[in-house]
Amino acid sequence: MRLLVHLHIYYYDQVNYFLEKLANVTGVDWDLFITEAQHNRDIENAFSSLEIIPHYLETGNIGYDIWPFIAVIKSVNTEDYDLVMKLHTKNKRDTEARINGFSLKYHRWRDELVDSLLRSKAHFFKLLNMFKLDNRLGLVCSDWLYVKRSNNHREDLSMLQNEIKRLGFRYTGDYFCAGTMFIARICLFRFLQSDKISSSLFEGEARTGTSGLSSSMAHVYERILSMVPFEYSYTVKTIVTNRFRSACIRFTNFTGPVLRWLFSISCVGEDRVKYLTVLGIRIKIRENQM
Repeated sequence: MRLLVHLHIYYYDQVNYFLEKLANVTGVDWDLFITEAQHNRDIENAFSSLEIIPHYLETGNIGYDIWPFIAVIKSVNTEDYDLVMKLHTKNKRDTEARINGFSLKYHRWRDELVDSLLRSKAHFFKLLNMFKLDNRLGLVCSDWLYVKRSNNHREDLSMLQNEIKRLGFRYTGDYFCAGTMFIARICLFRFLQSDKISSSLFEGEARTGTSGLSSSMAHVYERILSMVPFEYSYTVKTIVTNRFRSACIRFTNFTGPVLRWLFSISCVGEDRVKYLTVLGIRIKIRENQM
């Protein structure tokens, strides 16, 4: 098998971390494509330790890690590869975020995404065999961070559905990889080479998390990239790194809908309209009722 590894670097203090993890790529012929907003030649010596010659690509400071991935796919002949692994540096979170009920503070989000793919040489080789043994397997990613898209988030509403329609896709599923690190069959992403998708979709986007159309479009493609296997009748498998945590997530996913049916308050739509649900009956809450 032939593997294309894409690593987008924005936080250069994480280079050594990724060098250590990339040393676990084994049992496969692979090429490394490194994208940066602007090429920093100081990293070339560091990556020489991998005994391969990386391809470097400047992508500008747009699209977070999403546009750089698209730019790499546009730059290659996908027929030359079987699989693609998408990686990127990720900011350290000093405030707590929770996904699937568990805390993601500091570097835990990054570490979980990367360890689900590159925890060890044996682990990575096992993932390769999963693809060899199952020709309908399209994508693998972290079990913890494979989450259901929420109708409470603006980018999950009209923008996502409009973009899916513009691309000519059908309904592509409800779940996506939060953080967008995965291994997948590269054939799934040939659609990214279309002229329909260009940097102009993401222009004006800053890494500080600005809001608006372009910022939301990056989140739209974060969802599309890991939902697209279903468009082509492939499957997605998630990688469990902690059995107890994954068991808790399964239990919560089972009981959550029941509890929300009994009693819940939710915000729906771009206008964030509040609804109260009691025993499955949804009642719109007027502002003066709050």
